[in-house]
Amino acid sequence: MKTRHRLARRILPACLVAALLLTLHAAPPAPARVVVVPDVHGAYTELVALLQRTRLIDGNLKWTGGSTTLVQLGDVIDRGARSRECLDLLMSLERQAPKAGGKVIPLLGNHEVMNVMGDLRYVTPEIYRTFATGDSEKRRDQAFSDYLKFLAAHDGRSHPTVSPADETTRKTWMDEHPPGFVEYREAFGPTGQYGRWIRAHHAIVQIADGLFVHGGLNPTLEFGNARELDGRVTAELSAFDSIWRTLVDSQVVWRYMTLAEGVRFAQEELKWLQAGGKTATPDGDRAALKFLGYEHWMAASPEGPLWYRGLAEGPEDGLIDAVKAMLERLQARYIVVGHTVVSKTDVTVRFGDRVFLLDTGMLEEAFGGRATLLEIRNGQFTAYHADGSSSILPSPPARKPVSAGVPEPGRGLY
Repeated sequence: MKTRHRLARRILPACLVAALLLTLHAAPPAPARVVVVPDVHGAYTELVALLQRTRLIDGNLKWTGGSTTLVQLGDVIDRGARSRECLDLLMSLERQAPKAGGKVIPLLGNHEVMNVMGDLRYVTPEIYRTFATGDSEKRRDQAFSDYLKFLAAHDGRSHPTVSPADETTRKTWMDEHPPGFVEYREAFGPTGQYGRWIRAHHAIVQIADGLFVHGGLNPTLEFGNARELDGRVTAELSAFDSIWRTLVDSQVVWRYMTLAEGVRFAQEELKWLQAGGKTATPDGDRAALKFLGYEHWMAASPEGPLWYRGLAEGPEDGLIDAVKAMLERLQARYIVVGHTVVSKTDVTVRFGDRVFLLDTGMLEEAFGGRATLLEIRNGQFTAYHADGSSSILPSPPARKPVSAGVPEPGRGLY
């Protein structure tokens, strides 16, 4: 009898420890309701209509979604003039939702990353104007003066020398840097209001057995799990900030340059060195080499999660086995993506009801689509439209059961 008691005293603590470890590693329960909003691109009126249609906000733009989890798939900005208002709304809801037991998860889209890296091809003068202040003209004049000083310091390189008295050059520069440009670049910088917010978010989120990502997951891409791939993207954004800061400090690039201009001047710097030019900034030269390889980074690659279009455009017959195997490996049943407009009227479902394509081009002046979002509630998938209509979508097939008591990797909210 005493032997049994001693064994019990030894076994019980071990069982408690094992149970505690399983509890710590277990996935959190799936939210009862998940609402997913695709690419917005400044379509503020449509975004508000969708959120009100699904009772996530009221007429005062206050969170009324209770414990709902709202996922936004990225590309909030660019093209549409009300991009800033869309950002402000999501930022406000992200703060409000937890007070009611809900959650707002804004994901990185390729356009968010483009903007923090200085790729401003889709930023319009109307968007810049929403950042303009009473000091904008003064700041533009000062920026132009600083730019001329930067060029003068690079005299002898391949770029043309510009005179401060050259009115043609000044006018061209001012046209390319409209009111609000300087403020915009600062707002999306590492310490700017929107730059900090964007950099705090993830590229991929897994909620229970669903994966949510802007562009898509390439089933031929080598990665361990969703967390690992997401970590590669966010680490690259941090690395980019460090490299750009070094390039600016070394006067290889000018602080307000766009990405394309930065590439040109980094290339110019390296050609100058190869031709026998001298430099006092070896750190800048090393940074220039790293910088010029950015297109191969996961954050910028067409095969990466922010840019991949294969789930929307690739042949289903040729990819379905790989998609199924990837989902099984990631312990997921389905993937929800944006980025690629396949239908302008409704959600497109592919790969045996495993892939949901949400981007319907809600910014009418750019795409002419219909504003749509996805609701996942009690296993039912429903598309809701800002015009008041809705449609029931097929549910993804069930996964193979996992062994009892074995924690599933990569599950839960980030």
